[in-house]
Amino acid sequence: MKLINWLKDNFIFWATGFLLLFIPLYPKFPLLSVSGTYVSIRIEDFLVAGTLAAWFILFLIREPRQFLGQTLPKLFLLYFLVGGLSLVSAVFITKNVTPHLALLHYFRRIEYMSLLFVAYDAIRRPKDIKIYALIFFLATTGVIVYGIGQKFWGWPVISTMNREFSKGLFLQLTWWARVNSTFAGHYDLAAYLVLTLSLTAAFFTLIRSIKLRIITLFFAIASLYLLILTASRISFPAYLVAATFILFSLKKYWWIPLVLAFSILGMLGSADFSQRYAATFKIDLSFLSGTFKVKQEAVIVPTVAPTPTILPPIVAVGPTRRPGERVTPTPTPTPTPIPPAEPVEPTELAVTRSTDIRLKAEWPRALRAFAKNPLLGTGYSSITLATDNDYLRILGETGILGALAFLLIFIEIGRKVVFFLRRARPGFDRTVVIGICGAAAGFLLNALFIDVFEASKVAFIFWILMGVMLKVVDLNSVNS
Repeated sequence: MKLINWLKDNFIFWATGFLLLFIPLYPKFPLLSVSGTYVSIRIEDFLVAGTLAAWFILFLIREPRQFLGQTLPKLFLLYFLVGGLSLVSAVFITKNVTPHLALLHYFRRIEYMSLLFVAYDAIRRPKDIKIYALIFFLATTGVIVYGIGQKFWGWPVISTMNREFSKGLFLQLTWWARVNSTFAGHYDLAAYLVLTLSLTAAFFTLIRSIKLRIITLFFAIASLYLLILTASRISFPAYLVAATFILFSLKKYWWIPLVLAFSILGMLGSADFSQRYAATFKIDLSFLSGTFKVKQEAVIVPTVAPTPTILPPIVAVGPTRRPGERVTPTPTPTPTPIPPAEPVEPTELAVTRSTDIRLKAEWPRALRAFAKNPLLGTGYSSITLATDNDYLRILGETGILGALAFLLIFIEIGRKVVFFLRRARPGFDRTVVIGICGAAAGFLLNALFIDVFEASKVAFIFWILMGVMLKVVDLNSVNS
């Protein structure tokens, strides 16, 4: 009986804590394949499903009517209902999806978003938040160490960037490749680091111990360095906006220019990152990055999306050279010679390609899907795996009704948070809420160019943070 009572009171808390640790650290090894797609079912899906099942059983034991009588659960159910109608419409009316793939996408969204309620129920007291913060800190430390190991020590990469990589191949980064760490791609890692840096900025203001401040500052610098290694052009400004919002809200005004200056100088110190921004905005930053146009009789162009050369047991994923080294062509891929005096700008080509994919392929495809069925869209999975704009993706897959239902969820969360911040006194709870709000702002900015709501590792963590924030808000409402 004591064991049952302990499980009833503590299982969800520790299960959620384990997810906070396991999800960021465990690479995306495929477990079960799904026909018609290279997206696989992985171990974390079973762990999350088990946690959700346990939570649902406890939910039925408690007072489900009281829970369902609240506004936010109703809005989630509304969104799931609209998504279900969109799914039925896509399968039986427009008939433009593969049913089992559409179901997979639909259930995955329910899986991601339901963790908000699991995390909400897991928190009982402020001490629980500190335990989760420590777990998150430890998980991110592992992510940072592994990312640096990939960059400098050849630690293996597990990627899902294409069908071949998603089979669980052990890859090895080359010097110019962008760091993935334990995530499936550098964009996912960058989105996660935006959450990390936002929360670190908030918690740093609470620390009084000099020793802990030094540790936290070192942690923040390492997180920023890893973010720079991802060279994500949207995640970096998302982090700057999030950090500025947090520091301004906490009235740490003089910290803002220091953080912005240090971060921007760090970005400019990265040749790859600064070149990408220079190529995006057509700015000449060669005097900062040391990058000059090369004119030779024959030059080898590094491939934009390099194909790996299979080497047992490691696979190479990019052009293998370091600055100053002579380029040695390999049989695969075949290098393309450039005519004499023609400048080589692989970064500009990569940036142009990335922009063109969005503007000329992915975004128009989502808009065409929306035009085909404005109310319900063309269903989950109908506009392929990537749109690189989550808002257009929602419109294309679930139409106006789905987008409005999704928007109402954030309006209700925002209403509760604003009401709390208006009357909350400075302290731990207010800082936690502002920190998670800043992280959410960075996450929503990322969604303009990355499908972060569908990136499982990041989406899981985001919805857990939303649940923690709402529980802090409601605990203060009860105690006030």
